[in-house]
Amino acid sequence: MMRGAGAILACALAVAAGASPVLAQDTSRPSGSRIEVERPPTEPQPQPAPGTAAPLVIQTPADSATAQGFPPIMTIDPDAVFAGSTWGQRVQGDLEAQKRQIAAENERLANQFTAEEQQLTTLRATLTPEEFRQRADEFDTRVSEVRRERDAVTRDLQTHVDDERAAFFRAMLPVLSALMQERGAAVVLDQRAIFVSAQSADVTQMLIQRLDQEIGTGPVQPAQAGQAEQGADQTSPAPTPTPAP
Repeated sequence: MMRGAGAILACALAVAAGASPVLAQDTSRPSGSRIEVERPPTEPQPQPAPGTAAPLVIQTPADSATAQGFPPIMTIDPDAVFAGSTWGQRVQGDLEAQKRQIAAENERLANQFTAEEQQLTTLRATLTPEEFRQRADEFDTRVSEVRRERDAVTRDLQTHVDDERAAFFRAMLPVLSALMQERGAAVVLDQRAIFVSAQSADVTQMLIQRLDQEIGTGPVQPAQAGQAEQGADQTSPAPTPTPAP
């Protein structure tokens, strides 16, 4: 089915600060032609466990904890441990840098698609309907390819962050196990799922200090997420305006 020229030319990347870039869509164009690019991933924020409030911590005198010994239960806030560690701070810094690169590339593509659309609109008066339709279809194809590539870049970045978090918690286990032995604890609980606990049971800050000393920033791989970005740029050269006949 032939599509209207105005609808064909409606595909253009739009970039807004803090929002996902999308390709503009004319209302006369079929809804399936809308091109969207996922927004870069963000670091998950700590959330209380479902059905629970923020944990209530009981202030206990230090001499009482010394006299009675450490409690047999330790509590930690896993998200706070990751965010407060030098490893987690490195990952967050890498994430912010990659997000800025993705946003800059999205803006560059938006500008180039807009320029190509404008020139194609100008050429419409000099082209036959068949020639115009062919060039417009080629434009649509490039837009779709770029959309898939930008989505892949975003997914790769999110995978990188997830892999870093998983590696961090694997590296944390031996350190946490040693701390349990030192304190004679039999179990470690997620502090966010606890309603009441003694202050001496919370070892979040102590664990962060131990992790910084023993594993530091972890395996330094800040360029891993950027490799997908570079690969996408190499496989998808920026579109150039179609020369006038």
